[in-house]
This record gives sequence, C-alpha cells and structure tokens, in this order.
Amino acid sequence: MSFGRKRSGGAMVAGGVIITVGAILLLNQLGVLPHVVTLHFWPVVLVVVGLIKLLSGSDAGDRVFGGCLIAAGIILQTNALGITHLSWSQAWPAIIIAVGIMMVAHALTGQPCGSKFSVAPEWDSFYVFGGGERQVTAKDFRGARLFAVFGGYQVDLTRADMEGTEAYVEANAVFGGGEIRVPTNWKVVVQGMGVFGGYDDKSQYVQPDPTAPSKTLYVRGVAVFGGIEVKN
Repeated sequence: MSFGRKRSGGAMVAGGVIITVGAILLLNQLGVLPHVVTLHFWPVVLVVVGLIKLLSGSDAGDRVFGGCLIAAGIILQTNALGITHLSWSQAWPAIIIAVGIMMVAHALTGQPCGSKFSVAPEWDSFYVFGGGERQVTAKDFRGARLFAVFGGYQVDLTRADMEGTEAYVEANAVFGGGEIRVPTNWKVVVQGMGVFGGYDDKSQYVQPDPTAPSKTLYVRGVAVFGGIEVKN
C-alpha cells in the first residue's frame, strides 16, 4: 500500500478526541454529569494524548513518551480521586528516569533527540506541549505525517525532491499549528480542513522548465483551534 493511499489516521484520532471532549462538555452543560467530573477528570486529557503518541509514534522514543504521558495522567487522576497520594517530591525522580529512557530509545533507533534534518523518504513527527523544526533534503521524498497537540512544527521541503510525481503530507494540529515550506516548482493541493482554525495554501507555483514532469504535493489533515499554512 502506497503512502498516499494510507488511511488518514491522525485526522481520525483528532476527530475522535474532539467528539469525546465535545460530548463531555455538552453533557456537563445539560446537567447530566455532576460538576465534579470536569474538575476532577482533567488528567484524562494526558491519557488521551499519551494514547495518540503511543499509537502513532514513529520510534521507540515516541512510544516511551506516550507511555509516560499515560502513566502521568493515571497518577494525577488517582490523586484527584483520593486513591493515591503521590507528592511532587516523590514524582520528579521518575520524570528524570523517563527522560533518560527516551534518550536511550532514540539513540538505539539511530534518531538523535532534537534532530532538525531528515534525508528519509518517509517519516512521522509528533509534538505535544512543544514544537520543532525539520529541514528535509531527501531526493526521493514520498511523504510525512505531522501531528501537534498544544504545540507546533515547521517543515522545510525547499531543498527536497520527489521520488515520483506525487507526494503526500498529513498535517494535523489540535490547539497548535504548523508551517510547511515547499519548492516553487511543486504544485500544492490542499485537502485539509480547519475547525475553529485555518488550513491555508499561500504557495505559488512556477515551472521554469515546461518540458519537465509536473510534481504535486497533497497536503491533508485537520487543524482544530489552530492553523496549518503552506507557503514557499
């Protein structure tokens, strides 16, 4: 199955999260749920974000980070319900251990933490409560999946080239945003959707050689309470 034909999993996950949050807020406004639910069950958000990271992570480091978010959400939730009584002084050494595990996992997969460059034809990036930049120099670029939750990303494709005549980028953002820079000789077809946000194509297409094959980048996904921008 080619990259372009794969199911838009990030958008589906984001949509599922939005539906769940909206349903809870609606039930709360209708008085179906007790007021204590919205006050004491906010750590569930960390669990949801952790699940997204765990399921969509591209390497072991991403999956470890997702597991840490899930664990943190569970601990905070049980603390809020009075089941456990873990203090910050007891928790911070575990955070240091988790950071070390993520660094080791990234090292084992050959992907250094914080790397800004990519020569791979396909890759995934996930940002939560933070952001990152990536410069792509691959000459056989086929596609990428980008996801930001309470964060953002910048991807520079101006020095990249496609393997064929089409490439696909799945760009999603929830309470965040993203910027994708493309070469002027790439056509851009935006198939994304903004929900209380924007999904804009500000790129300009210029083909210096009329005899050269046309190359098209398809950008799809969803931006919720945020924005995705494609430009040169």
